[in-house]
Amino acid sequence: MPTKYRSSRIKGVLALAAIILAMIAICVGVSMVTTQWFAQTKSGWEHDMTHGHTWLHEALDLTEEEKALIDAFEADYRSQRDDLGKEFNSRIGELREIMVTNDQYVPEVDVAIHRIHEIHGKLQELSIQHYYDMLNVLPPEKQTRLRDLAVKALSQPE
Repeated sequence: MPTKYRSSRIKGVLALAAIILAMIAICVGVSMVTTQWFAQTKSGWEHDMTHGHTWLHEALDLTEEEKALIDAFEADYRSQRDDLGKEFNSRIGELREIMVTNDQYVPEVDVAIHRIHEIHGKLQELSIQHYYDMLNVLPPEKQTRLRDLAVKALSQPE
């Protein structure tokens, strides 16, 4: 095997490895952003997908009346969020499958990445809409507290 051919082949393998590592980094990055969106832990607040954002309700010290007002739209929010979360995971799986079955960067990778970003955007949009839904049923002092919590969550680097 000529040295020139071997060198070219090694460069090709290294380029493919770099592309795969870049794709893995993108997947990890998207997953971290989404995880950060769902579970804010830096400020000491934690919640999980099963319990929604109980931590937020506790931080706002909601009255029974305020809880009832929020409960009127909370179930729909959780259902939509869960559906989008499943779709997000499905789209990550699609990208994973493309990466496993292809030895080079193919157009399907771009499509899969854009499909992941699309669902991630819908998750963010849903959460922000829910923020405004909550804001509209809270008294002024709790609106201020909710705004402060939202600003703090959105100001987190990462």
